[in-house]
Amino acid sequence: MANNSHILNAGEAADFLGAHVETIRRLARKGNIPSFKIGKDWRFRKEDLLQWAETHHLRSQPPTILIVDDDDSIRDMARQILEKQGYYVFEAADGIEGLSVLNRENVFLILLDLEMPVMNGAEFLSRLRHRNKEVPVILITGFPDSQRIMDAMQQSPVMLLPKPIEKELLLRVVDVFLKKPA
Repeated sequence: MANNSHILNAGEAADFLGAHVETIRRLARKGNIPSFKIGKDWRFRKEDLLQWAETHHLRSQPPTILIVDDDDSIRDMARQILEKQGYYVFEAADGIEGLSVLNRENVFLILLDLEMPVMNGAEFLSRLRHRNKEVPVILITGFPDSQRIMDAMQQSPVMLLPKPIEKELLLRVVDVFLKKPA
């Protein structure tokens, strides 16, 4: 019979490895870390994690953020703020470009404008939710009363920030979702 003190949940595994809990969950979903499911929850054997950790270094991977906004100055400003805090940032000028980034990168958080050409934010969010329901999304918009807000809210975004984006507020909100391990 296995000793239950050696079975960890995702939060405990993240603490044990010095990683973000969402990193651990994503690795488990992709089959890249030794894990198993009990119901809807991931579990990890401590011995397996120790062996796995000998060849993998999670602390060197900063959380990745995707900024999807057609305004170059907004993307540039947000990228600079976030990179100074140690986050790795990808940028996309519209929803189609944003989906393309998601096809090749592991993203932990998305900052999403609603009013964009080619594919607006509400449509992007709808397609995202069909692919990965767990990625947190912060909607950023200069039109808080628009119909697009109502459309996007049906996809259950996490947060809404008004434009222009205030640096301190952006950092506080991002920190809530991507708190870096100490």
